[in-house]
Amino acid sequence: MKRTQQILLVVIMMFVAVSGVYRYLPCFKEVFISGREPYENCAEAGSEPKGAIGEASSKLVVLPSPETIRSSGTGEIAVSNQVTTPYGEAPHILSHFPKDHPSSLKPVLRWEKADDAVVYEVQLAKDGTVFQTDGYVFINGYHAVLPDDYAADHFEFRVRALNLDRVPMTPFSAWETVYVDPQMPSLQRPVPTNRFNEGIGTTLLYPVYNWIPVHGARNYEVEILSRLPERPDQRADAAITLGRGKATGFDWYDDTKRVASYPLYWRGRPPRVFLIAPEGPGGGRRRGPPPPPQGVRALDDEGQPIGVFSEPQKMVINPSDHWEVATLGDSIYHGGGNLSYSPSDWEYSFQHYLKFDSINLAQSGDTSGATLARFDDDVLPFHPHYLIIMTGTNSLRAGVDPDDVISDLAAIKEKCEQNGICPIFMTLPPINPQNIARAFNEPTAEDWKERFAAVNAYIRTQIHIDLAGKIPEGVDLPTELGLDGIHLDPPGKKLMAEAVNEQWEKVLAQFAEK
Repeated sequence: MKRTQQILLVVIMMFVAVSGVYRYLPCFKEVFISGREPYENCAEAGSEPKGAIGEASSKLVVLPSPETIRSSGTGEIAVSNQVTTPYGEAPHILSHFPKDHPSSLKPVLRWEKADDAVVYEVQLAKDGTVFQTDGYVFINGYHAVLPDDYAADHFEFRVRALNLDRVPMTPFSAWETVYVDPQMPSLQRPVPTNRFNEGIGTTLLYPVYNWIPVHGARNYEVEILSRLPERPDQRADAAITLGRGKATGFDWYDDTKRVASYPLYWRGRPPRVFLIAPEGPGGGRRRGPPPPPQGVRALDDEGQPIGVFSEPQKMVINPSDHWEVATLGDSIYHGGGNLSYSPSDWEYSFQHYLKFDSINLAQSGDTSGATLARFDDDVLPFHPHYLIIMTGTNSLRAGVDPDDVISDLAAIKEKCEQNGICPIFMTLPPINPQNIARAFNEPTAEDWKERFAAVNAYIRTQIHIDLAGKIPEGVDLPTELGLDGIHLDPPGKKLMAEAVNEQWEKVLAQFAEK
């Protein structure tokens, strides 16, 4: 790849981050790396700011002079030829295809997420000779495609994690042998990687759907359905379709809240999965329409499907479940971070580390005014007993007067008290303007520290969770806690949860005294 293309790629990636870089990365990869025309409409991937590219950790090194190798079907890519000492452990392989259980010629290879990884490099080899390399894998899974005339009964693969500058963060994993059988059916379908409602903090009012991409797919069609469709290879009937969108890459942020009072259950295995709804209400819940599963299928250059929909996934967001605790705010509360990870990557949600479950009512991109404006529609149907609130970061860093943010917080408090909800505010963690500048290509208000201090001073006059004991105030957010300068990564999210867990009983006692 030419030096000019490299520079343009970095600049463009930074510029579009504020518009939802998690969903746009594949589009710009297509333009600047492979030299192809862009997707039909990159903007169709979403409209709200959902994430950002952040600065590499201080532990990471700058990309040296590259060597050029051939990528798998995407043209030339640049990889580091610098000898480094990676500080992380090699990714742990999750997918195994032994000789007695071979894969098809199009296996899905999976590994555990590596801490702080931004992108992965995957290599395929036969008897020690690498024949395929992809250095732009933004999720911990890879759809490998072998030629139809592949003569051997196996191949090997390995993977390593790279940082934002595409310098190795870990060594390669050991070579994993994958046995293949050309007679095994190959089903072209994205593989969902997130599961809702399966642990603490895994219920989102505004879901994000993640999947392992299909090799060669330029974009994806996502369906939100009220019940199981009849066929996985065709669009669902309009009568059961609640929403439909187009996405690039490996995830889709749903900007429509998804609420239903009746759960579904699923069972089955590829190539066909069946969802089964109980004949009557269970657990004392009202009868009503089933909640929506989601499906996604890949589209070719002309927008024609190149495979079938993914397995429909259960998704239950039920106001009648009597949620005791809810969380409300912007993307810091919604979740996600470290460039490639969404709120459905639960390691990037502080709610996942709490000692109790909660419903996540946050929405990425919120200002304090936006949080206030959607309170009635998004909070009241759930009527939580306790509402943990953090909003205002986007407002303050953009130069909004702290008094305006305080006014929004006071109005949220008033709405809570009018509706029998106990408001619990959380102090705002600091930001890092230098990292934000690299991530968003935009400035931060020069007096942001004073602005944050003013809002936090108000919060401390209320019943609140104080983060200062975990994340120091008055200094730039350390890069190791938040790569992009705003969104805290797992170390930061764990500190947030620790603050809540340690102060929770004290907070409850304050309400009991009122």
